[in-house]
Order: sequence, then structure tokens, then C-alpha cells
Amino acid sequence: MGNSMASYERKNMAFSYWESKQWLSDRNLVVVGGGIVGLSAALRVRELHPNWKITVIERHPFGGGGSTRNAGFACFGSATELREDRITLGDALALELVQKRWTGLQLLRKRLGDQALGYRESGSVELFLKGFEQHSTVPSAEELEDLNRWIAPVTGTTQTFENIPSHPLHGMDAAAIEQVISSPLEGCIDTGLMMKALQSEVHKAGIDLVHGCHVTGIENGSQPRIRISETAAGGTWFETERLLLTTNAFARELLDDLDVHPATNLVLVTEPLQTLPPQPTVHIDAGYVYARSIENRLLIGGGRHWGIDAPEALEARLLETMQAIWPESKSVKVDHRWTGVLGIGQARLPIVQAVQSGIHVAVRLGGMGVAMGMQCGQQAAALVAETSFPASDKHLFRFD
Repeated sequence: MGNSMASYERKNMAFSYWESKQWLSDRNLVVVGGGIVGLSAALRVRELHPNWKITVIERHPFGGGGSTRNAGFACFGSATELREDRITLGDALALELVQKRWTGLQLLRKRLGDQALGYRESGSVELFLKGFEQHSTVPSAEELEDLNRWIAPVTGTTQTFENIPSHPLHGMDAAAIEQVISSPLEGCIDTGLMMKALQSEVHKAGIDLVHGCHVTGIENGSQPRIRISETAAGGTWFETERLLLTTNAFARELLDDLDVHPATNLVLVTEPLQTLPPQPTVHIDAGYVYARSIENRLLIGGGRHWGIDAPEALEARLLETMQAIWPESKSVKVDHRWTGVLGIGQARLPIVQAVQSGIHVAVRLGGMGVAMGMQCGQQAAALVAETSFPASDKHLFRFD
């Protein structure tokens, strides 16, 4: 009986009357994706339309996917990363991109407060290590001066980045360093505190937040229809007036013509070290490798540009890099390891737009979700709240 009933439920899965009525029926807006972007958008829409019925659906149990699995950098780009953006995008679009990051960080801090974020104004260093293959060359003094001039309209200073003669990292051998570029403007956060604070704001605003459910299809007719399941297949359909998709790297699972795809980063955190004062955040190889201190532990992550497929080999190379920066880390083991998924595409700018009648997306944050999440969420909220939704020909997006 037990097995046959379970099979019946999987085949004919339906929500109860109470579940449907309180969380899914007569929705003015459904947000798919409960990370920084989705929760920020829902909060802003609540301010614009206090009486709307809003539900946020998130398949991850802790609520956020990449938003709870990042490294907690409150950054807007290292000097060499921004140099690459300027080359790739041109000065105007690259400045627009860094403005989104800068504005998003200010919005996040203003909305939640530094204490709720666990924010620390750490400053940052970009390191160029001796004896390591480097993705990026050291910027010349002239290049750094030009970069500071270009970014000054965003940061409000002509001293965003500075070459410094010695490193400020505890326990580092100066002989291992070729060059250091510092910035006083960067910080770091406690990602878990941030998400708990955002979720608390959402609950206080009367927005329904549903965890552990998987959206497996979107059908667009006179109103968007959503198929939702407790698993990755099957499910029950329901309607909403408006739909906002904020699943970032996974958006193509539902809208396969979007220019966004997942890229995986490995993140490692050590056991506690005996002596480790707070450190500035660290960038290496145009931001492809990043490191920081968390209380008295060390974190390092990234390395996807190395093209290493074997996780064990990638971990070994990350640890080699960390041990060159902090030799003391040779004496401790890795205590936590996980993967974080970035949403990237051919273009660097995020996608925040209407894609069908009643359906909007806010995705492709390019590994800068902490920085751009709230800005993109508020931008998406403005589109959702102010756009009318005429009926259109039926168009089906789904996967099974």
C-alpha cells in the first residue's frame, strides 16, 4: 500500500486545498528563485503594490542557491578584472556594469544594515605571485592612473586603486609577492546572515516564501501558468498574473533561448588557525581566484579559468595558492568544501527584461550576485510593477 500510494502521488501530485488557497491561488506575482535578486524584487514590488498577493518559490532548502553558496565578497571588481571589462565591453558599458555593482552594494547595506549583513570594511588587495602562472599582467602606473580616472564617477575618488610597496597580509612572505594593488573601498559579509535577514524582511512584508518546490514548466497564454513539483519532474499547474524568473545560472532550464549558462566554482574553508587577525579580501588572476578570512579560518575559491576538470586536482591547486599567501595554512586541514554556481553568458551585463507577455527575467549576474543582486531585483520590480500584460498567443516553455 505504501509504495503504491507513493507512486500514485508522484504521478498525480497535487497540492491540498489549503496549500493552494494560501500560497498559490489568485497571485498577482510569482517570483521563481529565492536568492538575493528574487527576494529584493519581491520586497520592492510589495512597496509599490501593498495589496498584491506575492509568492516566492525556491527549490533550495536554505533558500538561495548561489546566494547562500558564495564567498561573501562585497566587491565591485579588482583592477585587472575591470581592465578586462573595459577591453571586452568598451569604457561606457564597462562603467555601466561597475555602477550596477556599486549601487547594488549600497542598496544592500542600506536595506539590511551592516550589522545584519555581518559587513566588515576589510579593504582589498590584488596579488601578483612570483613563481605562479598568471592570467593577468601587472598594470603599469599609467594604466592604474587611467583606471582610477575612468572609475572615479562611480566611486567618487581618484584613488580607488593604488600600488603599494608591501603586502598587508598576516604571515605572508614578502619574497612571494611580485606586486600588490590595494583598495580601501571593498568589504566582506556573512552570506548566511544576509540571507536570513532578507528572508526575515520578506516574511515581515507578508510575502509568501515557499521552499523545497521545483518549477518544472512555464506556459504563457492570457496569463502565465507555472508547473510546480516537490521533485524535478511532474507537478501541478497554476496561474499567476505576472511571473518573474530569478534563477540566474539555471534560467535556461525554463527559458532555453536565454544567453546564460552555469559555471561552477569550488570553495574551500580551513579549520581554525591559531593566530589570524582580520585580513583584507584577496583577488588573484583578474578575480578568477579569490580568498579571505572568516573569523579565524581561511577561504579560497575559484580557479575555473585553469580548465581543471578533476575536483581533486583543482582543490590541490587552490590549496597551493593559499599556502603561498598564508604559509601558516599548511598546518590545517580543509573543514568545509562546496561548489557555487555562477550565471554567465556571451555578454557580461545582466539580463533584466520582459521576455514574454507577463514574464520577466533578472538573471546572468556573472559571479557578482552579492554586488548586483539588489540593484537587479529593484530594476526587475520596476518592470513588473509598471508593465501591462495583454493576452498573447500561447507559447510553451517547459522541460521534463
